[in-house]
Amino acid sequence: MPDDSALNYATAHYKNDAISINYKKSQSYIVPCSSSFRDRVTAFADSQGASVADLARGVFLLVPNETVMATDDPGEPAPDDREVVKLQSGPSKGRTLRRKPRLQLRLPIGYDIARLRRALSLALKMAEGEKTLSVESADDRKKRSDDQAVRVRLEEDIEQLQRIIGDLAFEPLREGITSRSEALHVMGFAPTAVPDQKAIRGRYRRLALVFHPDSPFGDHQRMSQLNEALEKLTRA
Repeated sequence: MPDDSALNYATAHYKNDAISINYKKSQSYIVPCSSSFRDRVTAFADSQGASVADLARGVFLLVPNETVMATDDPGEPAPDDREVVKLQSGPSKGRTLRRKPRLQLRLPIGYDIARLRRALSLALKMAEGEKTLSVESADDRKKRSDDQAVRVRLEEDIEQLQRIIGDLAFEPLREGITSRSEALHVMGFAPTAVPDQKAIRGRYRRLALVFHPDSPFGDHQRMSQLNEALEKLTRA
């Protein structure tokens, strides 16, 4: 039965997916579960110096309800999974009783049993490293999503630029540069052009940014011929 005086807080309601939690009132929950799940939960709670209710309360405080509800419900125990208890009081004191394994915890009124099992299962998964908790605001998630979209677009732009550069780049001369016209070709000038030294060095710097081996579009052979072309044109 609910204990109206258990918590002396003002009444508050948390509404999410039709859930209403009354923090003024609390009740004792009996949560049927497999004996292995019960043992894992109680062992984890003991290792943390906490109660089973503390584990569930921590999950509900820190984890969005949709994440809790997306966790698989461990479910009730199998028909052959029963625990034997000895009655300690009442007319039947001393008798033994076979019953479903269970966890007992006291929490505010409003939780359903399956949700409690899910929360405790999630606590175990996080403790065992199977699940991690990320404290992230809606703005953080939106920014991360926007950043990812920008990265995808940049990667696509780089791939397209690589294809364009590959199409426009000069073909390395098999015999190397043997004439001024070939040097002009490598530099991207017309074979009969007469560029001044400033134009030649400016073209070299721009092409070196593209073909230098440390650049994303680097090409050792083209860079070598670019150096040859510069040397030939600045000597002439």
